[in-house]
Amino acid sequence: MIKKLTLLFFSFLVIVFSVQAQCVPDETITGLYAPDVSQGLPSGQVGVNYETVITMNVPTDTSYGTFSATLDSMVLNSVNGLPPGFDYDCSNSQCSFPGGEFGCIRVFGISNDNEDAKTWAIDAEFTVHTSDPSLSLPYSLSDYSITLDSGEALAVKEVRARDYKFTLEPNPLTLNSKLTFDLPESGRYILDVYSLIGSNVAHIVSVAQAGQNVQNLGEFSNEPGVYFISLKQGTYSRSMRFIVQ
Repeated sequence: MIKKLTLLFFSFLVIVFSVQAQCVPDETITGLYAPDVSQGLPSGQVGVNYETVITMNVPTDTSYGTFSATLDSMVLNSVNGLPPGFDYDCSNSQCSFPGGEFGCIRVFGISNDNEDAKTWAIDAEFTVHTSDPSLSLPYSLSDYSITLDSGEALAVKEVRARDYKFTLEPNPLTLNSKLTFDLPESGRYILDVYSLIGSNVAHIVSVAQAGQNVQNLGEFSNEPGVYFISLKQGTYSRSMRFIVQ
């Protein structure tokens, strides 16, 4: 009996983790996609975990050639052109997005080879199901790309990840929240804050001494949700997620 309960408990943890890992669409967007193609997807860096979300505002009708039809659903079949080590999932396990509803695609992963430092053209292949008339039509979304910058040797990054501090306390954010971080050298550094859908909502460029520094984030004012903050100085970078309630 204990063994069965243990297996059920671990099965429950797997299910909970899978649900939490799926993206949540931004239902406030008015366009078809967010970020839109003019904004593009955020850049990444070799050796650093990457994650971004594309929200889809699925229309209720579509046109193909000379006729119009009611759109029942869009089903994502594949995402081609991702860098090695990258993958994707959707707001539901079937990657099926009904007409008139919101959905999202999460792209995530890490590439550990500097030869992957280039721009990767992304091609998302869908099947569009319509009624009146009833058809299944191919659709390709190929307007996005991901640019990876070169990184350091993996062994160097592991040492830095262990030795250099990068913490935000308290998290979720309060008026007293402070980001504490170490810089490998004196000079210019960059802090960027991204929303869950990949929009850059804060960009800080400053100069500080090597060693420990503190940045007050308590006055960060934005909509409640999950955000990502990244620190960059030369080839050194760190990132984490935080919550605004």
